[in-house]
Amino acid sequence: MAKILREHFIGETPVIKNVPEHKAFISSLKSDLEKIKGVDISSYYSSRDKDPDTVCRFSVQEEDDRFRYYRSDSFTIKFSQENELLIKHYSDNTIVYQVEQIYAFIDKLKVAYGEKKALRLKKEKINSLKQQAIIAKVKEIAKEDRFDFYTREYERKLKLGIRLEGGIIEVDIPYKEFQEMLKDLRSFIHNVRELQKSGFTFKLKADSGHRGYGWITHDSL
Repeated sequence: MAKILREHFIGETPVIKNVPEHKAFISSLKSDLEKIKGVDISSYYSSRDKDPDTVCRFSVQEEDDRFRYYRSDSFTIKFSQENELLIKHYSDNTIVYQVEQIYAFIDKLKVAYGEKKALRLKKEKINSLKQQAIIAKVKEIAKEDRFDFYTREYERKLKLGIRLEGGIIEVDIPYKEFQEMLKDLRSFIHNVRELQKSGFTFKLKADSGHRGYGWITHDSL
């Protein structure tokens, strides 16, 4: 965010207002920002603010379909001791050279949010296809090698739980490497079973039913 602020707010002459003008200027700015969709004006003020009416805190909201709330970036607009208008994001701050830069900055954030959302949806679609490919292959192996399994989907991997004699073994399959992992899955399961038969003992996850895991049984395939 510091880089974005630094690259966006550039100019030669800062917005400067005399102290008596601060309150009216910030009040007008708040009114304009309140009209912008996705911008929320905060009522919070810090104890360090000498006059809360000369400070504008606002957030630009990013709608996230995965949750019931909005994620947001928060900013503070106030005047420096030199009466220069500043915009701050936590410890990062820069001078505002034109008021219109604030509105253009908000538009830029919204565009960035949209691109980020599109990228996330694309990634989720690709991961969903990979999940389907993994599950289809595991079903094929489970039917032939006779074992039950469950899967849990995560952002970067699929967790595969396999019921073997004596317990459950869990395997993480990263989406980036799923094809390589699937090539070795059958031999991995075979080796574990052979080690068990030959007397090797190692700790497996206790099999307590895991009713909520959505087991897929080999005899149902």
